[in-house]
Amino acid sequence: MEDSNEDIREFLDSISDKLDVMEEGIDMQVQKDYLDFARTCDVDELSKKHTLKLAKYLFKAREPLKVKRRALSFLAHLGTITAYRQIEKYYQHPDKELKQWAAMALQECKMFLEGSLTGEVSGFISTGLGGRKDKLRYYFLLLPASNQPFTTTQKNTITQETDLVAKEMNCIVETVDQSDRYIGATVLMPVDAAVGTLIETIIKQCNELGYFVFEYYYATNHNIPDLQEIEEIIKIIRETIAGA
Repeated sequence: MEDSNEDIREFLDSISDKLDVMEEGIDMQVQKDYLDFARTCDVDELSKKHTLKLAKYLFKAREPLKVKRRALSFLAHLGTITAYRQIEKYYQHPDKELKQWAAMALQECKMFLEGSLTGEVSGFISTGLGGRKDKLRYYFLLLPASNQPFTTTQKNTITQETDLVAKEMNCIVETVDQSDRYIGATVLMPVDAAVGTLIETIIKQCNELGYFVFEYYYATNHNIPDLQEIEEIIKIIRETIAGA
């Protein structure tokens, strides 16, 4: 039986409000593989009665992961309430290798449900660092203006200015990592805000108190670098500017 518009509307109102931003960070290769496979999904000849049959594959412990990937993607493209509930059930206790794939399927199924209700093409936003509600998560790295380490006062000033600028731009500072050689921070930003504007405003306001923050910086929404990667980033920034 087809889902009625009223059923879909009530269902969308009842599920958690993830909006268009996926809260869970998804590995970029997983995103690529999922979207590549999604383009091959043809559910035109797949009747709604196949939904529960597809779902059975998800809950068989010995079923190959390849089969479960296909089942998740086809269920997502069915875009029904039953399909969403089956994906959601699996997502709560997934095979660890398919947790991110299931997250993509869950969001895509919701997208198709919304599309069937509104008649409009919609989409979702997924990055390596994910987000929360209507905000995307970014990581950025600030360096001292010279090779001299940041002082305690300078580090505290950067932290304070980051908080102030973030509030002005409706952003949320999640973490600040203070180091003598860099300041790293993760921030949630509205999807229509520019991360460059945030960071450059922070640098400008800090340097109005004395030039101590390098005007060149690093920002990403793919992943949070580890210490080794941070050292490589610092080296690249310094060497690139020196050779410019």
